[in-house]
Amino acid sequence: MGRYVEEEVPLPDDLTYSDNPRMYLQKLSTGELVLLDQTAGMYLSSDNGESWSPKEAPWLQKLRDAYIMDLAIASDGSVATTYAMPSEETEESEEDGFHPVSLYISADGQETPLESPDSEKFIHRFSFGKDNRLYACALGGKVYEMNLENGTSKQIFETEGLSDFICFTDQFMIDLTSAGVLFYDMENGMLVNEDQVLEDFIEEHVGNEIGSYSDAYCVVMAEGEESNVIYFACADGLYRHVIGGTTVEQIMEGTLSSMGDPMMMLAGMAVLPDNEFVVLYTNGKLYRYVYNPDIPTVPEEQVSIYSLRENYAVRQAVSLFQKQHPEVYVRYEIGLNDGSGMTSEDAIKNLNTRMMSGSGPDLLVLDGLPRISYQEKGVLTDLSELSSGMTGEDSLFPNLVEACKEDGKLWYLPLRFRLPLIIGDPDTIQKVTDLASLADTVEELRAANPDGLLTGLVAEEEVLRALAINCSKAWLEEKSGAIDEQALTEFLTQAKRIYQAETAGMEESELEEYRNHYVNRMNWSGAMDYFGSASSSAISIAMGQQKLGLGSVYMMNSDFNMITTLAGQEENFDYKVWPGQITDGFLPKAMIGISSASQNNELALSFFHYLYGREVQDIEMSTGFPVNQASFETLKDNPRSDDEGISIGTSGPDGTSFSLDIKWCTPEDFEKIKQMAETASHVCTGDATIEEVVYEIGQKALDGGTSVEDTVKEIVKKVAIYLAE
Repeated sequence: MGRYVEEEVPLPDDLTYSDNPRMYLQKLSTGELVLLDQTAGMYLSSDNGESWSPKEAPWLQKLRDAYIMDLAIASDGSVATTYAMPSEETEESEEDGFHPVSLYISADGQETPLESPDSEKFIHRFSFGKDNRLYACALGGKVYEMNLENGTSKQIFETEGLSDFICFTDQFMIDLTSAGVLFYDMENGMLVNEDQVLEDFIEEHVGNEIGSYSDAYCVVMAEGEESNVIYFACADGLYRHVIGGTTVEQIMEGTLSSMGDPMMMLAGMAVLPDNEFVVLYTNGKLYRYVYNPDIPTVPEEQVSIYSLRENYAVRQAVSLFQKQHPEVYVRYEIGLNDGSGMTSEDAIKNLNTRMMSGSGPDLLVLDGLPRISYQEKGVLTDLSELSSGMTGEDSLFPNLVEACKEDGKLWYLPLRFRLPLIIGDPDTIQKVTDLASLADTVEELRAANPDGLLTGLVAEEEVLRALAINCSKAWLEEKSGAIDEQALTEFLTQAKRIYQAETAGMEESELEEYRNHYVNRMNWSGAMDYFGSASSSAISIAMGQQKLGLGSVYMMNSDFNMITTLAGQEENFDYKVWPGQITDGFLPKAMIGISSASQNNELALSFFHYLYGREVQDIEMSTGFPVNQASFETLKDNPRSDDEGISIGTSGPDGTSFSLDIKWCTPEDFEKIKQMAETASHVCTGDATIEEVVYEIGQKALDGGTSVEDTVKEIVKKVAIYLAE
């Protein structure tokens, strides 16, 4: 019995309804909490957030319109900040378009400009020690102690990555950087290898996410009432650790609070008396975490959902459902975590063993799993009756539901979906009606354009992955489940034509550069969707870097809207559904199935229904469009005012710049994509394991090392082993 529970801390109205909710939290040496909002000002609370009173901060008025890069508050109430004013006209800003300024404001309001100790790099992070000494982190990785009395500074150490969040104990400065965790011993003035346990824990649970957020943190940390005991919060929960100790103790699981909500980004944290905590989130929410000894440590009602890799939409749904039902524990299991060293095959074998023993999850996210095998072996429940009960505001696109059926049975429902698009000159894209005509069109483009990129697909694997977006389902025979050799031969034949036409206009040195870029991009993203973005191709076409764009569209904001904005501005620019070996296709994302062992589990069924209801489906996510029809309909309305538009800017390899003010799609464009969604009738993607075999071996056919026929035979042979298992 006993666990921490989350309570929302009410904020003053001026803070709650601020137009620009950029807030900062600190606990003062007096025990008071201070909240600073860029627009509304500064507030103090002497009763742990029960009530708030305003505190004058005249210096903040001139920063109302500034872009604040960083701001730190000391325990005595003094402040240090780095900011940039949009109206500044300086020689430096004219040269590089950005001129940050640093400022120190003492507790009594005296302002002192601060110069960066590094003449080439500005200060991007400030932090105050427990004794209110100020430390500055320059953009290049150097960390300085600032002498505020005489304006001097001294470098104390240098990091390989950028400093993100800094916490102080009586002895140590703990610097969470993009390259790892550093411990600076302030008593002895040196970096030390003090705590491998904490370093390993942060690496395993957060990894390369540190420093990836511009206005938030993936870890926030604070020292407790005991010396050298720290508490920290991340998406996985709230933890306690003794510096130099052998364990990291979880005191609250992230899924039982807002910490596990991917839309709730961490902004700050403070430790209160009696082992209570407050955590500030970037959406202007402040929560207190209090221990309740009278409730179960883990809620007695439980439901579990499994995915091979973490899915953002599922994580969001789990968090929302959990907060609405604190009496329920939704266990989200992920087979492959970054840095675990486990392969997909290992994870699937472990899952299969659990399901055979009766201890498997209630719901399965079937992306990447052997879905067809599960169907044949009775692992999954037929969802036909469940889906037919989704009516009114819970109605799903009937054509998408029907397309997912196999032999009249519905084994899964996608939580989201994407649409394959082809983009380019209107006359050119109209020629493309299947995979062969796409190859014809690319060859015609090469004949008319001897040099430069055509589709932007250069690496062999990149070509295969992009074309497979609306082809891979055709590689399996529906009845037998075996490889359709004719369809696979057709795919590799046309892919080879497209690859050879693309690379014919490039020098070998250029090819090598693009291939290396592809490899680096895949290693960086760790995801297979990155290169398949239709909107990214649209930008490249608008910049004159390529002629034709292929990829999927997955959301309105900054994706489909980017395409429609360009279509409205460019005369020779249009888009349509991209037909491959699958026509009128769509890409299901987060395919949710229910274990046959849980078909009578009311809680599992309740959570399944919740996934497709308005609350989850109304949230726009980069994983795909909502399958709920009413939720999809809301996408036609611009959620922002006209003066809150999004602008992007980029530059090409030749130094040319490009900028675009993205407009919300017109009613005509919305009706166009809505019709695409309503007429989609076939699933594009097939078995993930077979796809990976094609990507691996199929490259031999594209570069001419092996004939298409021999490549198909090799693929069939390798896939046969998998299908037999």
